[in-house]
Amino acid sequence: MKKEKAITLISLVITIIILLILAGVTIATLMGDNGLIKRAQDAKIATEIASIKEEIQTDILSEQAENNGDISDDTLKGILEKYGVLSEEGEKLIDKTLTTTKGNYEIKVSDIFNGTTVKDETKKPVIADNSGANAPNVSKIAQKTYVTWDLNEAGTEYVPNDSQTTQPDNWYDYENGKWANIKTTNATEGLEAYWVWIPRYEYIVPTSTTATEIQVRFIGTDKKDGAIGYTMQSDGTVKSSDGYTIHPAFTNAGNGGFGELDGIWVAKFEAVSNTPTALNAGGNDSNLKVQSIPNQPSWRGIETTNIFTVCRKMTNRGEVLEGSTVDSHMMKNTEWGAVAILSQSKYGVFNSESSTGANGDATYQVWNNPSSSYITGSVGNSKDASSQSSVNAYNLANGPKASTTGTVYGVYDMAGGSWEYVAGCLNGQENAKFGVTVGDAKYVDLYTNTSDSKSNYDGAKIGDATKETKGWNSDYSYFVHSPNPVFIRGRFLLQ
Repeated sequence: MKKEKAITLISLVITIIILLILAGVTIATLMGDNGLIKRAQDAKIATEIASIKEEIQTDILSEQAENNGDISDDTLKGILEKYGVLSEEGEKLIDKTLTTTKGNYEIKVSDIFNGTTVKDETKKPVIADNSGANAPNVSKIAQKTYVTWDLNEAGTEYVPNDSQTTQPDNWYDYENGKWANIKTTNATEGLEAYWVWIPRYEYIVPTSTTATEIQVRFIGTDKKDGAIGYTMQSDGTVKSSDGYTIHPAFTNAGNGGFGELDGIWVAKFEAVSNTPTALNAGGNDSNLKVQSIPNQPSWRGIETTNIFTVCRKMTNRGEVLEGSTVDSHMMKNTEWGAVAILSQSKYGVFNSESSTGANGDATYQVWNNPSSSYITGSVGNSKDASSQSSVNAYNLANGPKASTTGTVYGVYDMAGGSWEYVAGCLNGQENAKFGVTVGDAKYVDLYTNTSDSKSNYDGAKIGDATKETKGWNSDYSYFVHSPNPVFIRGRFLLQ
């Protein structure tokens, strides 16, 4: 008989056991703690963490490249927090852990950055100026912004960039006619004023009867009476051994007690009231508020006593210098002279760069503001214009020529425009003309005129640019005498 072949029960059981063993091995290989799936997941996480770390490290390297290889704690922290949340524990930043937004991974900061940070310091602005001028002092001025100018897209007019709250790079460069400018604002009252910094300097007192370059050099406040090489003169001025006189507007002896100053801030434009249309009608009011802005009717028809009052109260509540601790006042004659003399130096219109016009014509003269317009910061169509049509201060072709530098960075309305008074008068007239008492005498320059003639300059003071620049560029000039006991020049300033 033939035998039949079949799977026995024992064989079946053995087969099932083998299959179960193989399945277990396969599952363990795939799903175990060190299985293929787990390893694939770990590889994916490691790749994502590495990618996040690489992004963070790229940002860190970019920051270091811009700061000579340095990075501060605050900057590093800011970069890390772009990618997640830092742990509370860890006294130092390097000891903390970053929980990433993407993937919710925990990464030690030390695994991202293992270098050292530097102490947090405000980045110092780049200053191109090599003139030796004292840095502008803004420490006492509130509600201020730094001002520079850019050309418009058409390349025809300058546009003020006057909302900068931190000092910009290359803010000033006196060697190239770029004097430092700021703007103060009282937004609540809608008041504005532009100011220009006049650094402390010494100069060779000119003797020429015609316009010429005045030799000027900037100095620190350490150069004063008593310093080596400087002696006090009989007229109260301080002179160096090589013939330079420190301008009296910056010396305590010359300015009547304001102290040894590193510079003064002067108004950039003629005075404008908070009601510009007042002009002569209703303009004689000490309750009005003063501004210094371009392209507005200048403030006229106001008495000298009220001029003195509105300038002194500029730091009061509701005024354009509210919150400042400066000493605002009507500009004295010697202070006006400080601006005029600097304008006639290589740092002003005699600068070879700034005094050359669009057609290559050297100006070497502050162009007139036509007296027919009385618009602040405007300029005529020639340097001798008195009543011709005018353009605004920022017009590329001619506007800058009306400033003391031949650029938009100088002081405007120093020639032409309205007749502006300065705080300088015949001795004995200070109370009647300015309401000044003996205690306020430092706010007015006092003069004597023995012949009581407008042509007698014997009583002139060094630094006031009366006798020193008399008749230059055919400008109008006269000395105070009884019919006209107050100097007519103009402007206001703060110290």
